[in-house]
Amino acid sequence: MSEPPTETVPTAVPTAVPATVPAAVAPPQPPELDCSLAGARSRAARLMPALQQGYGVQYWGEGYDATTLAAQPHGLLIVEVTKTGAPYTETGQELFFTPEEITAIRHDGSRPTLGYLNVSEIETYRDYWIDQIGTTAPGTLPEWYGPTAGHGDHLAAYWTQGWRDILLNRVDRLMQTGVDGLFLDDVLHYYSHALDETLIWPEGQRPDGPTGAPALAQGMMALVRTVADRARLWNCDAFIVVNNGVFIGRDAAGATPGPAERAGFGAYLDAIDAVMVENVSAPTTHIHTIEALQQDFRDHGVAVLSLDVETQFPEQTTDDLRAKITDKARQAGFYPYVSADAVFNRLTPPILLP
Repeated sequence: MSEPPTETVPTAVPTAVPATVPAAVAPPQPPELDCSLAGARSRAARLMPALQQGYGVQYWGEGYDATTLAAQPHGLLIVEVTKTGAPYTETGQELFFTPEEITAIRHDGSRPTLGYLNVSEIETYRDYWIDQIGTTAPGTLPEWYGPTAGHGDHLAAYWTQGWRDILLNRVDRLMQTGVDGLFLDDVLHYYSHALDETLIWPEGQRPDGPTGAPALAQGMMALVRTVADRARLWNCDAFIVVNNGVFIGRDAAGATPGPAERAGFGAYLDAIDAVMVENVSAPTTHIHTIEALQQDFRDHGVAVLSLDVETQFPEQTTDDLRAKITDKARQAGFYPYVSADAVFNRLTPPILLP
């Protein structure tokens, strides 16, 4: 869902030497926190009023700076925490918002702001790519370097220790900027690994790990829980919002679900605060998707965020489309947002709910 910045790549990009990454990431050193009153209830008490004021999503774009973002009226923001991605900077490393800038965007803590983190796709404009791969891929690729899908997404072997370490390092960096939590994109790629027969692994080798939809779904849920636990070392009540993965609990349970499978999905629900689903209002969205969102998430206290893209409804005016999507979301018990397009490089007005 996140795309690289549109800046022109400098003609002289620094050549990075692949760094040696330890087998396990050392635990962060967060401040001592009193989490005795933290939990899903306290997070919900803050999240729900924010969502009623409407949320917004922006990744880069014109005027992508702290002052402009701080001036937006949304009750909650999902943003790219890097102002410029690697290697589009003079140093060839990402340029992050400072804690002071994040404080301004958060309205001194009164507006929840979540940082973008892709949990299953490899993004070449991130520091981990520059540090470990460099401008030229080494002779031996890391185990997390997965296949490219037919639609162009470069998938990570998300079950490997190397990818887990990358994510945990990134969680630390994002949370230290002061964001209120994380937006975890592309949770659904467990399904791509399970059923996309076009995937071709580099050098023909797939690292050992789960196979089949149930095991891959269980592995993704475990990864999300690990990321959530890490984020809450920095902020006891850090919000975790996942993108898609509507049927992850059902896929993890397989054909004959038992207590263990239900408990695994229950732990996943305890770890997250909301699920976002794109194109909910599209004619192709099956009624079973709506039912699963209501039964598996909404009815268990997990907020459902619906995101629709205006360009998918060319025959409708903006006002009519927003009204229609708002009514549909209210009936379903969801929190809606309508983006101008699928690039997400500018905010549209928030949709307020009573």
